[in-house]
Amino acid sequence: MMERRNGRENQREMENEIRAFLKGAEGEEWFHPEERRKRETLAFLQAERRKQRFCPGKSFGERLLDQASWMSPASWLGQLAVLVLLLWLLGNTGWERRDVLLLVTACTPLPGVIGLVELLRSWQNNMWELEEACRYHLRQIQGMRLLVFGIADSIGAAAVFAMGFLEGYTVELLLLFFLFPLLVSDSVFLLLARTFRRGARGLVPVLGGFGMGLFWMYQAAWLQDVPGTLEEYTGPGTLAVLLAGSLGLLVFACARFLNETDKEEQKLWNCA
Repeated sequence: MMERRNGRENQREMENEIRAFLKGAEGEEWFHPEERRKRETLAFLQAERRKQRFCPGKSFGERLLDQASWMSPASWLGQLAVLVLLLWLLGNTGWERRDVLLLVTACTPLPGVIGLVELLRSWQNNMWELEEACRYHLRQIQGMRLLVFGIADSIGAAAVFAMGFLEGYTVELLLLFFLFPLLVSDSVFLLLARTFRRGARGLVPVLGGFGMGLFWMYQAAWLQDVPGTLEEYTGPGTLAVLLAGSLGLLVFACARFLNETDKEEQKLWNCA
């Protein structure tokens, strides 16, 4: 008991000494720095702040160009090769138009295959974490890359339509045999991106594109060979429904792809 009382008294004495010291320090000069010294310190800190270089903000166009330059030359060459092939098929006058439409439709999954392999390259090379740590969120990166491919596909589609018009193809045929299967193929590949992630460097997406190309060839042959079917599907109402549905599917596929990217990222970060 005596020891406990002595300990409490010592603690109170120490607290009283600290309070007395602080009260006496209120009037001391070191406790209230001079205005001149304050100004000098602030000026020094401001000068040091101006020496610091922070990462400047980039416009949206600059960010897109950054992502476009990141993409491998093989993907751009592949996209260009597919475009040249489509233009060559449409400009070939030695074949029947039925066969040309079959081949054009069969080639529509190729841009999706190339884009999928490129989008998943970060995951296959285990570089996604490093890329995100550099500047942007992974979901933003993938979103910008999707937009870059969308712009490239739009330019390619405009060139295909221009060549088709020059060769006498109607807008209905180009919509039904080119644009519609292109949009649906891109949507399917994005929806299956999680499944293809491990095999993106191998033959899995290529085989998927090959199978989809055969499917579209079968559909194109059916549309042209069954009497009355082509006229039914090239009607304004039917074409409008098909295109609206394919665009809606593409928007949904892009949103789901980005959402799964975000979830997969959190899963890997929280793998402990």
